[in-house]
Amino acid sequence: MRIQYLASGSIFLHLTNAFCPVYGPSFPAPTSLSQSSVIKSAFSDLTAALNKAFETGNSSHGPNDKVSANAIQVFSIDEDAPLYEFYREGSLLSSPGTKKIDGDSIWRVGSISKLITVYMTLAELGDGVWDTKITDAIPELKGNEKWKEDPVRHVNWDEVTLGALAGHLAGVAQSLTVQLGSLYQNPTPYGFPVLDSTELPPCILPGCDRKAFFEALDLRQPIFLPNTSPVYSSVGIVLLAFALENLSGKTYQDMLQSVLIDRLGLTGTSYSKPADDSRGVIPYNLSSSLWTYDLSELTPAGGLYSSLNDLAKFGRSILRSTILDENTTRGWLKPITFNGNLYSATGRTWEIYRVADAVPDQVIDFYSKGGDITPYKTFIAVVPDLKMGFAAAVAGTGSHRWMDGLLIDAVFPAVQEAARQQAHAAYGGTYKATNGLNSSLTLASEAGKSGLLISEWISNGTDFISITEATQGSSRDVRLFPTNVERKSGDGKEVAWRVAPDLLEFKDDLPFSACRTWFGIDSQTYGNHAVDEMIFQLDGNGKAVKVSLPAFKVGLERQ
Repeated sequence: MRIQYLASGSIFLHLTNAFCPVYGPSFPAPTSLSQSSVIKSAFSDLTAALNKAFETGNSSHGPNDKVSANAIQVFSIDEDAPLYEFYREGSLLSSPGTKKIDGDSIWRVGSISKLITVYMTLAELGDGVWDTKITDAIPELKGNEKWKEDPVRHVNWDEVTLGALAGHLAGVAQSLTVQLGSLYQNPTPYGFPVLDSTELPPCILPGCDRKAFFEALDLRQPIFLPNTSPVYSSVGIVLLAFALENLSGKTYQDMLQSVLIDRLGLTGTSYSKPADDSRGVIPYNLSSSLWTYDLSELTPAGGLYSSLNDLAKFGRSILRSTILDENTTRGWLKPITFNGNLYSATGRTWEIYRVADAVPDQVIDFYSKGGDITPYKTFIAVVPDLKMGFAAAVAGTGSHRWMDGLLIDAVFPAVQEAARQQAHAAYGGTYKATNGLNSSLTLASEAGKSGLLISEWISNGTDFISITEATQGSSRDVRLFPTNVERKSGDGKEVAWRVAPDLLEFKDDLPFSACRTWFGIDSQTYGNHAVDEMIFQLDGNGKAVKVSLPAFKVGLERQ
């Protein structure tokens, strides 16, 4: 299995000819994963695969090196302790840093800083701020109308919003760092002309003060008009951080401390180099590792420090809506634009990867952010459908991608299987009317299949699956999927599920009729209720005791 960046036409055809589930989780997110035998076995397999990769220098997801420091941690919202940890020191670690890596060891996290900046913006200003024009938030850009004379060489800042900056849709410069600065003294052999002093940037990040930053920015050209196409931009996140400070009236450092570090109990996260280097993962030496390198104004886009334990707390807080309200979290964990392949998208400032073959007939979305500040490469991903995620870090010459691939191979099918088993235990079986009516419902589950299978549905003596088959053009493969609509009830709660039949009509009508299940949800009503709605009553242990079918005016007791 591979992490697919949705570029495979064969996968597209496979998905359209298989059962097309409702987008979202197939089952309620599993709990107590650390106690699951399926998960324990998966983690054992993962450890074996990692150890073998380090022994051989290769893996099913590509080569690795033995000298780099490596770390990976898996977390869920159900437990505060890590579900899984793997640490390897390699041979590059130097003093004054740590020689023994654990979850509290501190790494430079690079562009994960961007995600932290967006999180702080939402926490301080709310998601309504995304429509704010940057010219209303940063005085240096207000009144800059050079674009009216030359829109090819100057950005129309009045069209750039904070949301566009957070989602890499502003069309502004990627960076004010100069990758080719070493060529200035002798550019001709490389095909570049000689530049005179007036043609050199007035400053280069991170060596810019605020005034020089805006002078340099004014000399850079737009890449696209705003809201056209995503172009990765560190400059955009620096501007977002400036706007956050101006609109909140607080410094970035103060907000990092009060909004995240204090509230989440983070012990390894900082704006600047930690005062005590002893927890630092420092390859080579202090200077070559860039451990002490101050990114100045670029820090909100790539200069923060953190540990895997802190990144796990950070990920849990997002999935738990610890800091943001739940509606804001749901809105944030959505794509805002596509990029150049089918299996990935972009959010604010999420890099969203869609895994199509971890679980049959289901796409799992990983909301992630990678970081790269040589020699550090870091990664965090949250999976909203499963209420879990993982963080990875490498210091040295290697990459974390092969570890990510091995983890997804071993763990996520097992997590889905654990979710299926728990859903079967909580909901599976037969439900019958107790008032003499000939109505019943039988629910089952199948390994490798999405949702709960309705194997039998009798309504007032009628085989209702046959009715669905005849009226909606579906197969007898009718399944139930959870929603997030629920309320407390007694010692337990009521939770709503929806029925999704397998619509045969759209199976082979490519390309525009792929996965049409979402058209069918709530499409048939009787009276004021949807025919596909089922409301389960759960007891205090989370077990279903009854299901109500509002459109049929019947309640069925679990047998």
